[in-house]
Amino acid sequence: AHPEKMVTIPDLIGRSLRSAELALNQSGLEVDTVYKEYNSDVPSGNVTWQYPKGGDMLKKGMGIHLTISLGVPPNFYQVPNLFGLSKKKAVADLERAGFKLGKIFYRQNEDLIPYTVLDQSIAAETVLEKPSSINLTVSVLDMQDIFNQMIDK
Repeated sequence: AHPEKMVTIPDLIGRSLRSAELALNQSGLEVDTVYKEYNSDVPSGNVTWQYPKGGDMLKKGMGIHLTISLGVPPNFYQVPNLFGLSKKKAVADLERAGFKLGKIFYRQNEDLIPYTVLDQSIAAETVLEKPSSINLTVSVLDMQDIFNQMIDK
């Protein structure tokens, strides 16, 4: 029986997954498990961690565990622009962006289709660390409509 061939593990940190796979194949090694994690310092798709580490010896044909960056974590929320949207669409867009609807205020406006968003309590494109409630001001042709709507509910 011949001794199994040992090879030096390449250092893969910072490389793209494809480049890491090629380097391992050239050394006679392979990728075993690939984990993914958010990492602000390493671009998305690049290796942030490997085991065993580069420079260590390993039997040819063995696998390396890698962690690949998913890029910057989505820990900020951007307020969508809701002006001119229908109330229904504005609420859907708010929720999709991770915000909650606060209060709805109504303002009489004869120029816009009724129930169009005129104003929002936090300006569009504001970036926040955590989602909050956003109040909307919505157009109505006649304040009496709102009064009637509230009675109907």
